[in-house]
Amino acid sequence: MRLTGQPIYGGLAMQRWGEDPGWRGNVGFISPPGLDITPMEFLKVSPEGLAIFQTFTHVPNFKVQADMIMEAASQLDHCATVMKNIGVDIIAQVGTPFSFAHGKGLSLTKTVQERLEQKTGLPCVLQGLSVVNILKSNGFGSVSVACTYYNDDLAQKYTDFIEDAGIKVHSMVNWVTQGIFPTQEHVDLSRGGYRMSQVYDAAKMSANNSPGADCIVISGGGVRTLDLLEVLEQDIGKPVITSDSAMFREIFDRLGVNGPLTGWGSILGQ
Repeated sequence: MRLTGQPIYGGLAMQRWGEDPGWRGNVGFISPPGLDITPMEFLKVSPEGLAIFQTFTHVPNFKVQADMIMEAASQLDHCATVMKNIGVDIIAQVGTPFSFAHGKGLSLTKTVQERLEQKTGLPCVLQGLSVVNILKSNGFGSVSVACTYYNDDLAQKYTDFIEDAGIKVHSMVNWVTQGIFPTQEHVDLSRGGYRMSQVYDAAKMSANNSPGADCIVISGGGVRTLDLLEVLEQDIGKPVITSDSAMFREIFDRLGVNGPLTGWGSILGQ
């Protein structure tokens, strides 16, 4: 049986690791307001010996729009301190737009990361910054982005953020622009119930409309993408990077955890 980091109770797994499920590393996730199963997705692909902890920012009646994201982002220092006190080995902030909703460029986001690391003494991974880091480390000079549930304001801010890193954005399209949802209100009302087919269709349309892009990015930690990566890369013939795969890759790299991660696309398979 392959262990994937979860605390398992009973049998041989309990005898071996039950009292120390994160013997290889404890990962503390700071999630945005609302339901977030990103930590569970992380365990699905993780090699043996990693454990997760999770806390949330909180904004009443939260919507994925810049002002509310920035209100949630103001709580990151507190949440990071919570994770430090728990005793995690690395902190991972979920929510790609936390890195660009401020609209003030890449340097501010790096400053936020540095501040959190100085405050906690721990490596801190910001999901939005992870995507840029992966693009640059793999030498991708241009992208086409399926930004799924983002509204037009966030789509423009994300375009500016990626291009501030020196990466050309061939296209940045959301579900309304692509005709997958009729209005942004319909997108918002469906939050938490997005289908795999919607994510798949969005990525394929982005690839077909921007054949010159080096890779495709699917943005949004609120959509599930891991099970799509392998088949998407086969179908479109180029690398696909998602918010989750980029963040998970950086977590593994910064923890120094190596091992075969097959079946989850080229980025996690590095």
